Amino acid sequence: MNCHFRHMPQHSVLSTQRGLTLLEMLVAVAVLAIILTSVAPSIQSILIKNRITSDLNSLSAVVQHARFTAVNEQTTVLMCPTANYTSCVTNWKNAKMVFIDDNGNGSRDTDEALIITSDPLNAANAIYGLTGTLTFGEQGSISESATITICPKDNDATYASALLLSLYGRISVAIDSDGNGKKEDLSGSELSCS
Repeated sequence: MNCHFRHMPQHSVLSTQRGLTLLEMLVAVAVLAIILTSVAPSIQSILIKNRITSDLNSLSAVVQHARFTAVNEQTTVLMCPTANYTSCVTNWKNAKMVFIDDNGNGSRDTDEALIITSDPLNAANAIYGLTGTLTFGEQGSISESATITICPKDNDATYASALLLSLYGRISVAIDSDGNGKKEDLSGSELSCS
């Protein structure tokens, strides 16, 4: 059985390539510029809020751990900023450390183990409200209520958020209860970045 195939002539297909004209490219660039100028402020706002929320969550976790340790161990627990994880400093932008103050001297001795630590505050943020050591008693209470406010470094109070600590050690996050765009502290006053 013989099979014959017919050879089909090949037709050359010419394809034309077409790029963007100068006018089309200018229109595309103009549309992109309009979109970026309208979206960029929103993105910047989201980034600022996320940095503040991240620092607030980190701080909240350390404070809660310190309080629960004081209650569970029925002892005095200290939380303070530190530059070297051995001694306390006053700048709360530094890392934080929590330890049981076995001898009650208000500072960490070499035989007092660290319970938990945290990273320093984001460099784009500022913190207000505390300057010394935060001490939790056996019942989880603190010596005085505190508002730990975190703001962007330009001190725009519309982005301010805070960790609120009551005398009994209750920990909460500031909210905007009156809907004016600014969160309030424990007494209902608007948060301030100063």
